[in-house]
Amino acid sequence: MIDHEVPTRSGFSSVDQASDPMAYVRRLDSIGAQEFWRAVKRRTFTLLDVHEGNCLLDVGCGTGDDALALARMVGQTGRVAGVDNSAAMIAEARKRAEGTGLPVAFYRGDACGLDFPDESFDGCRAERVLQHLDDPRRAVAEMVRVARSGARIVLVEPDYGSLIVDGADPALTRKILNQRCAHFRSGKVGRRLPGICEKLGLTGIGVALLTLASTDIAREAERHQLGKYVAEAQAAGVISATEGAAWLADLEAAGAAGRYRHATTIFLVSGRKL
Repeated sequence: MIDHEVPTRSGFSSVDQASDPMAYVRRLDSIGAQEFWRAVKRRTFTLLDVHEGNCLLDVGCGTGDDALALARMVGQTGRVAGVDNSAAMIAEARKRAEGTGLPVAFYRGDACGLDFPDESFDGCRAERVLQHLDDPRRAVAEMVRVARSGARIVLVEPDYGSLIVDGADPALTRKILNQRCAHFRSGKVGRRLPGICEKLGLTGIGVALLTLASTDIAREAERHQLGKYVAEAQAAGVISATEGAAWLADLEAAGAAGRYRHATTIFLVSGRKL
């Protein structure tokens, strides 16, 4: 059987209100351990053009692991700030930083209203953060505001409008996947990032389209994810329990026959402030 659970809309927007905030910490650790996302993180660090002595900002820092990695790169003459709207995440980040001696500090704050002066940082990044915001453009504008002239801005977001699952009834699949996109406050922000960066005056804008794909429905994480899709659609009244069960059964059969496909497009966008 594929797992089911009752979803909450864009839960990372309100981690501190969850019954188990540490579940989100564990989720971030699980994602961060995947080689796909480890490679994406390395690419964001390269695009930031990090040098010793730089001052960097990680927006939506979560558990702080990426900020700690950047702090190792800037050395003792640099500094890294991590911002997250969750007190639980900031507490975990500070715990992980304790005793490292690294030049990093973590702050609870709002991505759409950063509590830093203009032109404070040599580079800013946000990974899988904007999808959880009602106004992602404002958050990027804030990153541009606090960036110094010449600073790099690096953004990574899935585009859930690009989500595909192959192996079940197409019309039913589209209902379920449309609801998955609607689960996020800005589910299609990935495709908007190049235009947002251009309108905010960034130059040298680079866009990389990455595909996060799976063909193995037998993986526990994969089955759990499909169960979430169904639970979200049922909770929204988009499909019935019978339709959800039929969809999952079709995918199980497709997996057994080697016909199962599940993929999402990830936008990696960067630019430089004039």
